[in-house]
Amino acid sequence: MAINRRNILIGLGALVGGGGALVGTGAFTTVSAAREVSVSTAGDGSAFLQLTSDSPYVDNTGDTLTLTLDADGNDGNDSGFNENAVTTLTSVFTIANNSAEGNSVQVGLGAGAGPDVPSADDLSTEVTLTVGSDGGEDVDITFTLSETGNNGSAPSLDAGSSVTVDVEVDTTPTSSDADATGELSIFAVDDSA
Repeated sequence: MAINRRNILIGLGALVGGGGALVGTGAFTTVSAAREVSVSTAGDGSAFLQLTSDSPYVDNTGDTLTLTLDADGNDGNDSGFNENAVTTLTSVFTIANNSAEGNSVQVGLGAGAGPDVPSADDLSTEVTLTVGSDGGEDVDITFTLSETGNNGSAPSLDAGSSVTVDVEVDTTPTSSDADATGELSIFAVDDSA
């Protein structure tokens, strides 16, 4: 067989085609790669969802805000809310959106610790907890966002904006089987989600 230009090109083409089959196309089936992850946490007063208060009913000296509805009165001798009465406390604490990315969020309230985060459409603007009191009777405590969105929906907070929470203490219930403490959940759902 004589070597000519056509035979050389065919031979090189076969060599490249065969070599490509041996090497592969660069596609892969699986990859496993480990990467380091770190998370920074902050107390309620400086977190992305900031919770603050200067109310005498709130203890915010630690990392998390704690509502204590047995704060002393002006003279230090008062010890509680009137029996068989409904007392309303306005602007007890503030929820602020300090999103690092500047996202707008909808905020809502829930009962209990660590429940699943509801969708934005299912956020509540009011929740009632029943807790036991020193007198042996239950007390209903209702938390209400001071502002709502359209049609009473959960309010939307742009980055840097806030909403306050009002608290109603109802000492008229008569049963005595509730726990001495209750837990309030505060939710924030990204508006774009």
